[in-house]
Amino acid sequence: MTHVQTHEKTETYSLCPNCGNFAAKAEGHKFCVLCGTKMIDQCPQCGEPIRTPTAKFCPKCGGKYQKVIGDGAQG
Repeated sequence: MTHVQTHEKTETYSLCPNCGNFAAKAEGHKFCVLCGTKMIDQCPQCGEPIRTPTAKFCPKCGGKYQKVIGDGAQG
């Protein structure tokens, strides 16, 4: 069996590294509407675009998207 690469996941997302909220990048959110943290649209470690909004780790390098709870987040 051969692996066939598909290009199904072309939409990218912005993710809040503080609370995990997400939005389609096309919506243009710069800051999280739930907590006010600046959104990210790519892996902080390798720069891979975020294509799965509910992912917690980068599929390319394994880097964590969210900050560790308690590292300066306001609550």
